Amino acid sequence: MRIAIIGVGGVGGCLGAALLRAGHDMLFVARGKNARALQRRGLAVRHVLEGPGGGRGGASRSALEPAGIERSSSARGSFAQRRINVVANPAGQPPVEAALLCMKRYDLFEAVQTHAGWLASCGSVITLQNGLDAPRTAAGLLPAGKVVGGTVQVVAKLLEPGVILREGGALHINLARPDGETTERLQRLHAALAATEISSDIHRNMETMLWLKFLMVACSSSINAAMRSGFDAMSGNPAMPWLLDIAMQEALAVAHALAVPLPTNIEARTRATLRKVFAHGGKASLLTDLEYGRPLELEWLSGAIHRMGEQAGVPTPLHTAIYRELLPLAAGARR
Repeated sequence: MRIAIIGVGGVGGCLGAALLRAGHDMLFVARGKNARALQRRGLAVRHVLEGPGGGRGGASRSALEPAGIERSSSARGSFAQRRINVVANPAGQPPVEAALLCMKRYDLFEAVQTHAGWLASCGSVITLQNGLDAPRTAAGLLPAGKVVGGTVQVVAKLLEPGVILREGGALHINLARPDGETTERLQRLHAALAATEISSDIHRNMETMLWLKFLMVACSSSINAAMRSGFDAMSGNPAMPWLLDIAMQEALAVAHALAVPLPTNIEARTRATLRKVFAHGGKASLLTDLEYGRPLELEWLSGAIHRMGEQAGVPTPLHTAIYRELLPLAAGARR
């Protein structure tokens, strides 16, 4: 299957490596230093199932360097390939059957607007950003029926241009069309993913699918960033689960006020998923971006809960406080 990855950071790099390993015809769209590194050295993903100390996600710098760039590693999930098809602008490239949008949420509008003509010629355009409104944003710039909503589960980060660290075993994509239909094109993508190490599910209700991840990410990562503490602290500090519970109750109150169709066991499911995340250790990408002075996806996490709470008349004091505290840093600053 011919597939494009637009935005080759942690998420895009992991997905692209898995698809390349399975033999798919891949096009990578990147920019700046990352594009130059990918063109010069190719793509490398170092997969660490457990860090020192029973899975706390750490590893020395030398342990993270890919052993070789010419061939795939034999380690599960690890990958290195020198020659990949990388462009800064896909205009003029043959269309793909599926374009996976893997850039950060704050870059989504510009990326889709810039490449709208080429994306319109492709089969499906899949949004994989955090938050709730990425499919709607992309759909406003592309032909009707082109956009598929998605969420991705993977712990990964960009170590340096062209080099990705992937931690833990999860690599999963959820897919749903805004109309809830399961088209032949969507089934083809699902089947293509099934032949890789990427597991996937097709959902009937896109809003529910997006909220299932949003609850987890908006609550845990916002507290992570506000407290300047990683997931280790959230599992070991009694105050962290207490704050997380407050954050989750605020988000659920907003969801109920907006009549979001959530499963009855949503709290138990979210807590079970977060326990696995906390046990692995590491940091939310929001905290990592904050530490490196990068822009933050704040507007689409606690900021979204704050605004939806105001619209629905639901108090969200914790998310509002986190939003207001981090807002001066949301545009990014020098490290």
